[in-house]
Amino acid sequence: MTHCTICGAAHACPLKQLAMPLPKFSFRGTHGILNIDKPAGKSAHHVVHTIRKASNIARVGHAGTLDPMATGVMLVCVGQAVRVTEYLIDHDKKYRARVRLGIATDTYDATGTIVAQRQVTATREQIIDALQSFVGKLSQMPPAYSAIKQAGVPLYKLARRGIAVETQPRPVEIYSLELLDVALPDIEFAVHCSKGTYIRSLAHDLGATLGCGAHLTALTRTAVGQFSLDDALPLDQLREVIAQGGIERYLIPMDEALLKFQAIVVDQATAKNIQQGHRLQCGRAFTTLLLRAYSASGEFVALLAPGNEPGFWKPKKVFGIQDA
Repeated sequence: MTHCTICGAAHACPLKQLAMPLPKFSFRGTHGILNIDKPAGKSAHHVVHTIRKASNIARVGHAGTLDPMATGVMLVCVGQAVRVTEYLIDHDKKYRARVRLGIATDTYDATGTIVAQRQVTATREQIIDALQSFVGKLSQMPPAYSAIKQAGVPLYKLARRGIAVETQPRPVEIYSLELLDVALPDIEFAVHCSKGTYIRSLAHDLGATLGCGAHLTALTRTAVGQFSLDDALPLDQLREVIAQGGIERYLIPMDEALLKFQAIVVDQATAKNIQQGHRLQCGRAFTTLLLRAYSASGEFVALLAPGNEPGFWKPKKVFGIQDA
């Protein structure tokens, strides 16, 4: 009996035998991820509204907000890619931040009201030591002026009404912090961190550690996972790109959000069965919690989760396929 070279099963297996590593496949149509360079002064809602209005695409959503003051990488999902937003939010982030020492504000950034001022006496070495003290896993207190919701209401709305809010510390991780420039009272640093990290809180906590207070004056997100600012499309160029019919050139396949999960290729009949909600039997052991499933024609079919029985995988999210 012939055994499948993919899963090793001694039966008629639907998995295709691959002679080379799995290539990158794309989902056809106006579905995908836009890597947008958000300008200062614009909200995440404004970015989504701009794309929706200019493109006439109904399904548009962002994968992680940026404060209006901040610039840089903002991932926007269009079409069926909206359904993979949750996996983009999980990606780690990179930022370039400018902080002013000696002044603390109620919002932890330059948009807030000054609440304390002190003389800055810290040396470059002391600043470096203070920054390094935040590297690693830590519990971070989010700003009172944040989008975190309490009883369904964003904290910043409660704070603006003068309602005292008590935030709870959240586990985050700082992978690296590098001091880029010192021109006191201003400093600039690069940070690589986990999702959920507030750079405003990091600036505030840095000021507390140095004993002089501090607030964030500028922030640029330089990367979200593998998506870099170098490849981002400036928002002010979006309308021109759409007018020229070139938005597809900037659409990143939605499965780019899922590359941490292993992938399989199935024949066209099995792909249709998966699309209809049927489970897949496969004896191969996988090391990821979910699987990306592709049809033999190269279409991204579904994201699969382990079934209730060993060796079975069930559709978690199903996407469109085309006939071979």
